[in-house]
Amino acid sequence: MFLRRSIATAAGGLIVVVALVGGCTSSTPSLSDPHKILDNMVTAMAGIKSVHFELTAIGQFQFGFTTPTPAPTDTSSPADTSSPADTSSPADTSSPADTSSPADTSSPAASESPTASASVTASASGSAAASGSPTASPTAVPTATPVPTATPEPTPTPAPTPTPGPLTIPFDGTTASGDLDASNAAADITGTLPGLPGFAGQVLVVGGNAYLRVPGQNIFSTEVASSLPLNPADSTGGVLAEFQTILTTVDNKDLNPKLLGIESRPGGPCYHIQVQATPNVVSNVLDLTGQGVGYAIVDMWIYQSSFLIEHLELHTSDPAAGSAAIRLVLSEYNSIAPIVAPAAGQFDPSGLEAPAAT
Repeated sequence: MFLRRSIATAAGGLIVVVALVGGCTSSTPSLSDPHKILDNMVTAMAGIKSVHFELTAIGQFQFGFTTPTPAPTDTSSPADTSSPADTSSPADTSSPADTSSPADTSSPAASESPTASASVTASASGSAAASGSPTASPTAVPTATPVPTATPEPTPTPAPTPTPGPLTIPFDGTTASGDLDASNAAADITGTLPGLPGFAGQVLVVGGNAYLRVPGQNIFSTEVASSLPLNPADSTGGVLAEFQTILTTVDNKDLNPKLLGIESRPGGPCYHIQVQATPNVVSNVLDLTGQGVGYAIVDMWIYQSSFLIEHLELHTSDPAAGSAAIRLVLSEYNSIAPIVAPAAGQFDPSGLEAPAAT
């Protein structure tokens, strides 16, 4: 699942994930209204050109990766249930016994009238003829043998179509660090996500090209940056752009941020603001309708002087999505060292586009 190009998302994707769930921050100078502080923070963060970051995470999250549904077991019963046994009853049940009465019942006494005599004879003769014929025996008709029912061929179960489903990813041991340069569309990120084997490495994006390598590899593989699943240096869909989207979400006026105080930090005094991100606001603003979104608590330390984020911490616990804690520290705003491509001989150029013919 995680091929060569996944190395790019090994580090860059980690940052975007953090930005999506915890890139919420807020800050404003000498203010007591947390909404005002958040407004100023969003404006200040929109103007940054480069930044260095350090990220750590523990716990686990669920993500809506596609997972196939197991194929059901064929439970058809191909056994023949037909009853071919002959149930006919060919036995003859007729009664052939002769029940005729041939005895002559006429009166032989002499009579002067010949007509009467003839009548008696005819009567006796007719009676004998009628009663002397035996009853015909009926012919037995056997019951037809039933044709056996054909055994149905089991219909194969079609392979199920993969459906989106959550995938739990452990975050324990996750780290990422690097530089983002929006002005020059460049990025240099190194990270590891032990919960996903092989999901680790370094990605460099310079001049529209991406240079990728896994731990222990000396030579970078290459490809065009626009072909990456996630281009961390992209001005519209990269890490900084995602940060800005999340910061705007945290500043949503339907949320209820709290100013917990002003605290001393190594870079100067910071506003400590806490926001509870509710599922309905996150779903609506980030267009996550139909996806499981839980509650999260975001603590942000924002410089009082510049309204830039010093660091933030995300704590989330949801029965459906799991629980995690993420810490993101930001520094060197607009002052990182230039990001340059690897030296010749340190990368394989086969993945890069050839220059257009002139």
